Amino acid sequence: MDGVVGNPAGRAGVPVSMLCAARCLLAVCLLCASPVWAETLAGGYPPPEGALRISGGEFGAWLGALELAAEDQPVRTHQGQEVPGNFHVLRLPMVSGDLQQCADSAIRLRAEWLREQGQPVLFHATSGDPMPWSRYQAGERAYEEGNRLAWRAGSPASWDQYLGAVFMWAGTRSLAYDTVAARDPLPGDVLVLPGSPGHAVVLLDVAVKEGETWILVGQGYMPAQDFHVVIGPSAGWWRWWPGARVGPWEFPASSLRRWK
Repeated sequence: MDGVVGNPAGRAGVPVSMLCAARCLLAVCLLCASPVWAETLAGGYPPPEGALRISGGEFGAWLGALELAAEDQPVRTHQGQEVPGNFHVLRLPMVSGDLQQCADSAIRLRAEWLREQGQPVLFHATSGDPMPWSRYQAGERAYEEGNRLAWRAGSPASWDQYLGAVFMWAGTRSLAYDTVAARDPLPGDVLVLPGSPGHAVVLLDVAVKEGETWILVGQGYMPAQDFHVVIGPSAGWWRWWPGARVGPWEFPASSLRRWK
């Protein structure tokens, strides 16, 4: 403090104004070198006015903490092509190729959360055959034999290799093995229209007000592309009546599913 109060010339004869300018410049440089702050899903999309969020437990809280990309960042396919639409990209990694589509994106979110929690990761192929991460870690690989999956020895797989295999054999129909029917929506639930093509979207958040319910919806799509919020008409949210119309897709109440 002597250089500021007792010595107008600053330390070692350097004027105070020059010291202040140097410190400001250093602060700016440090800010520029720091990672860009990313807004979370929960922070970027508060519920419609007067509505209150419903708890989705630990999985719901994890979804709310996902990072949003910049608002002007376009959705891109796995080949880098821009996808037009009223969307907001969420930072979720993609496996290579045209694999991480709609149901696959829902599976990836659940898989990432299970892995972070140290819980067993297991999903089913459309055939009904289980595909546990533990078998891929141990060096086994699934392959198709007839209409079922069989296993053979191989080398330990990476996390993305495992997910790529799941995405290859799973889809909207296979979600029936990993979820149960639900009546009232909660964050983390999935709306599923099984078929070829079918569609599946994730309820990223749920809010209520005086008997009315709103849902915040995220999706992957075909071809494989960035996972994104599908921005609805009510502060980004969609009405649940029960059932919902999200873009061109109409989901009846019976499409609501919850992870086991």
